[in-house]
Amino acid sequence: MLEGETLQEGEASVASSSSGENLSMMWQCKLGHMSKQGLKVLVEKNLLPGLNKVSLPFCEHCVTSKQHRLKFSTSSSRSKVILELVDSDVWQSPVTSLGGARYFVSFIDDHSRRC
Repeated sequence: MLEGETLQEGEASVASSSSGENLSMMWQCKLGHMSKQGLKVLVEKNLLPGLNKVSLPFCEHCVTSKQHRLKFSTSSSRSKVILELVDSDVWQSPVTSLGGARYFVSFIDDHSRRC
């Protein structure tokens, strides 16, 4: 059980040496890498304590999360017999399974479209 005490308004004070850029980055991370425009809207509505101006540096996480994977080109030809062409895919799970596995492999026959 957690124990604590309630502070009345005016009793709590916050000292911060964070620059505006660091504070902007902190709020962006807390809000799931929200866009700069979204943060500006929240600042205008005074919903982000301590932040008066949005100043964001380059964020690698934002760039990589917005990338799109290109689809494989679809083929107009299909295999004529079972097991002539088998498609496979490997997927890495972010969570380890109960058995300790982290990867999943699928195999799909092109002709029958079955695993």
